[in-house]
Amino acid sequence: MIAVLSSARLHLRPASAEELSGWDDLIRRFPNHRVVHTVGWLRSLEGSGFGRAHFLVLEKDGEVVGCLPGMVGEVGPLRLFGSPPPASQTVSMGPAFDDKRVTTAEVMEAVVPYLERRLGVHHMEIMSPDLDPAAMLALGFRGESWPTYLAALFPGDEARTLKRLKESARRNVTRGRKLGLEVRFELDERFVDEHYAQLKEVYVRGGHVVNFGPQRVLECFRRMREAGYLVAVSVYLPGGQTSIATGMFTIEGTELLLWSWAHRAEHRWYRPTELMTWTVMQRALAAGCETFDLMGLGDFKMKFGAERDDRKYRWIRSRYRWLGQMRDLAASGLQWQQGVRGRIARWGSSQIRILKGTGNGHNNGGDHV
Repeated sequence: MIAVLSSARLHLRPASAEELSGWDDLIRRFPNHRVVHTVGWLRSLEGSGFGRAHFLVLEKDGEVVGCLPGMVGEVGPLRLFGSPPPASQTVSMGPAFDDKRVTTAEVMEAVVPYLERRLGVHHMEIMSPDLDPAAMLALGFRGESWPTYLAALFPGDEARTLKRLKESARRNVTRGRKLGLEVRFELDERFVDEHYAQLKEVYVRGGHVVNFGPQRVLECFRRMREAGYLVAVSVYLPGGQTSIATGMFTIEGTELLLWSWAHRAEHRWYRPTELMTWTVMQRALAAGCETFDLMGLGDFKMKFGAERDDRKYRWIRSRYRWLGQMRDLAASGLQWQQGVRGRIARWGSSQIRILKGTGNGHNNGGDHV
């Protein structure tokens, strides 16, 4: 028998076998669902070592009014719930729900006791742009702002969408075509190795190290490809032999989402990212996408007509104050460690270039990823 906790008439329970088999259709009932709520995304997190996926259903008056997917992992004796887990390269998650039927307070008043009493969770983190801050604070959560850049897309009006790009981006799209760059959509898993290698190079240039391994990229690639959401893309030099830029995006519903992008520094002069991204945007327009989430900040992203969005928060709640403090110390320590490792790696790369006598090549400055 499935255990159920209720808040007034709102019940939270695990999804039934039938609901789980049709989970992606179930979450599409709710306007704030995203690709990160899908079974494929949760399975990619499982395959990447982020714990066990849980698919929870919110029910009111016998009707499903929301869904909450998330991961439960263990660190020693502690159980942690993440929707999504930290450092999982997941843009958001949290509950997908009908805000005309239930409020944030109702949802979380059912969620918190279920996680703590039934699942034995000691620490929970829920990241979403759709939860009411006042209600979350009243329930003992604290919020960390996670802004992003969003761009509007106009299906059926490619010219209007293109016009929203900055002039420099439009110019580089045209320039890339004239230079004979080839944009290719990828389905072969060999793409993953090249993409991850380019990502590591980008992180080192920024004085950091990649905070996720190649298995995370491979799991995302495989699961999104199987579900039909993946848009993996490469830009090749004329002749189609040398990849100089790569990106992973998803298209689900009316949203285009950037997961990761990178380029080779030695070929930066070609400005391949603009042509690559615009080509993906064209595919998204044809699929009926209305929004483009560029997953985080970075001035370069504004070139694509994106504007800053500050609605998203990571909401954090711990049973014990010391546990929350440990979490913050661990996060700060990881950032410091990654920064040090990244600076060392960048220094090493610069010394190799000097020894090889390559210098900076065509890297002549400017805003770029």
